[in-house]
Amino acid sequence: MAGTVDLDHPCFDAVIEVVEQLGSEILLDVKVGEDVMVASVEPNVRAKVRDTLRVAMRPSRLHIFNAKNEAAI
Repeated sequence: MAGTVDLDHPCFDAVIEVVEQLGSEILLDVKVGEDVMVASVEPNVRAKVRDTLRVAMRPSRLHIFNAKNEAAI
């Protein structure tokens, strides 16, 4: 998410709701439509709550969980 968006991967707009700086990475809770996702970004990314950003997903790096029981899918 830092820098140029890779158009070879699926892209969408998201609104940042929470920024959690962890030192080695930043976790962003982002809203996409009515859903919320968590994105891990490099620690040098400058992100603020309510910013809109363009997200490019790398399918090989996705982790998907069941919303009801939180089990990995």
